[in-house]
Amino acid sequence: MGDDGVRDGARDDVLATVDLFARDTVVPKGGEPAGGRVAGASLGRPLGYALPPVTGGVTPAGPGAPRDILLCFPFDLEELPGGRDYREATLTVLLDGGPHAVTLHPTPGSTTSDGADVAAFGLGKDRLKWIFRAPGRNGALRPDGRWAQAVVRLPVAADGLSGSLSLSTVTVQPVLGGAFRRREAETPHETPFRLAAAELWPAAAPLAPGRPAAPGARALAAYEDSGPQPDGEELPPGLRRLCLAVDIEKYSARDNTDMIWLQRVLLRTLHAACARAGVVWDRCGRQAQGDGYLLVFEPGIDETRVVPGLLEGLASALADANDAAASPRRVRMRAGLHQGIVHEAASGYAGSAVVALFRVLDSDPVRRALADDPSTSLVAAFSDGLHQDLVSRGYSGLAATGFRRAEIHVAAKGFTSVAWIRTLPAPQDQGPALAAEG
Repeated sequence: MGDDGVRDGARDDVLATVDLFARDTVVPKGGEPAGGRVAGASLGRPLGYALPPVTGGVTPAGPGAPRDILLCFPFDLEELPGGRDYREATLTVLLDGGPHAVTLHPTPGSTTSDGADVAAFGLGKDRLKWIFRAPGRNGALRPDGRWAQAVVRLPVAADGLSGSLSLSTVTVQPVLGGAFRRREAETPHETPFRLAAAELWPAAAPLAPGRPAAPGARALAAYEDSGPQPDGEELPPGLRRLCLAVDIEKYSARDNTDMIWLQRVLLRTLHAACARAGVVWDRCGRQAQGDGYLLVFEPGIDETRVVPGLLEGLASALADANDAAASPRRVRMRAGLHQGIVHEAASGYAGSAVVALFRVLDSDPVRRALADDPSTSLVAAFSDGLHQDLVSRGYSGLAATGFRRAEIHVAAKGFTSVAWIRTLPAPQDQGPALAAEG
């Protein structure tokens, strides 16, 4: 734990893990609270999306106009033992340097997908607050997957945004006689955050006037739209590159809070896979697709080492996520690997290799392989060419055992191909480097 009662988060998507202490706990100036810990929480790293201007709408247009950004503040409360429940949770955001909130979401008086009632404060101000209250007299708040969003207007001269976060909770615990013990707790110190202008994602669409900023409602572009390109522009270079695509099973059947949690798990899993494979994340081409993701690796990598490392990393990170999650929230994923000529186009990655990769990933044989084996969390599909180059040659960590050949037919798209599908065992059940079983 750090000097301010904050335990630094090791993952990129975690700003800090924090402790919440009973409000009557004594906190020495500049020191740590003496006992009285009630609960804990994980503060997600705030995400910022630069909104394009809308003439006559929420975001003013024109040179020298202030800029609007969409901020998302995810957080998870820790599970409580011994029959204790959260009755209330309050997230407070204090913004530095003159920005103010244009919209808040969840909106005041709304209800979240898990039934929590929401009070929100701070429109037009730099101090924002969301209060989540459990439904009914004896209801309990779901601890994980919480978030708050605001569209914030920056001053003209601002080159980024900074501020601080704090949390407070109300917990209840049954005692003798049918009564409840109520405890109020809070973080003893505020947790600072900063988003530089370079860290803001470009939003693919402006915020429509009068519409709330719902989570996941705005697809993000990997590239900023620079306007129409002239005819006859030179074709961007086509380079042979290894591609990895992943997709989460039954994503659309989840509620909004689960979708946000799943996207965070997805990003964390891919970061872990790249780290295991020795791949530098910032050198990968990336394209987010909500419940899926495309990674395009830099030319010239050693596929004989990177591919088994990616599979190990995906399996291990999924196991960690599922160990930490409640059983109904288990994450299961399909992964596809292919190599071919890829162009960096104006709004993503183009080429028949990318198209073929997603055709295979979305095909019935690959979906069935995952659906038919409830014991696994990951199924991988190799293109026929990649299988011949790697698996058929006996490279370490890529034994042929376990791969099954499948004919892929997508009649509606006129697509026919061959894939090699493997169900990956849980990490504790597999040999070193996904080596051959048996």
